[in-house]
Amino acid sequence: MSKIDKNLNDLYEIFDETLAEADCEVTASELQGIFAGMISAGLKNLCCQAKATLLEVINDGHTFPEETQNTINNLFFESLRAFRDEDSLPVIMLPGDDYPLIDRLEATTLWCQGYLLGFGLQLANTKMDNPEIKEALVDISEISQLELIADESDEAKMALETLLEHIKVAVKMIYLELVFKQEQLVADSIGSEDTNNSADTNKTFH
Repeated sequence: MSKIDKNLNDLYEIFDETLAEADCEVTASELQGIFAGMISAGLKNLCCQAKATLLEVINDGHTFPEETQNTINNLFFESLRAFRDEDSLPVIMLPGDDYPLIDRLEATTLWCQGYLLGFGLQLANTKMDNPEIKEALVDISEISQLELIADESDEAKMALETLLEHIKVAVKMIYLELVFKQEQLVADSIGSEDTNNSADTNKTFH
């Protein structure tokens, strides 16, 4: 488990209780899934427009108390940091291992529902042509609808861990395709322009 993973999962109860006390309509897992979906689709910061969209979805457009909003901001930036870390997979915020497995599975389905919602909010009506991304989104959609069955066996626990790893790999791939590659193209384009400008300057002085 990465340091960011551990930090967020250790804080799950705090995040969840803070949202519940503010009468938020989503759980910590679902909210963090929404953030993950928006980040995968290109959101880089919680600008005023993004906050307004988020509040409309999770709190009927009403603002939160300052403490709650600070908690939400921290959750977003921790999630963003995990995506931008090239050496790790994204975070899925869940109840800890001491919770019943069915609670962790339910949180996983809610996270996936949140992810699909956030992804859709960020991309709006943009057409998605990439077949790998389409397939990954279908997988996440199917996981979001899993039947919840109480099973505390070692096999069930291992199956959940395998499922979580699959989700993390899928959303990281989506992020790399939609965000990271685009950032690299922009950076390469700027570097090429700088090189050409430098060459033109050298020619002028010679």
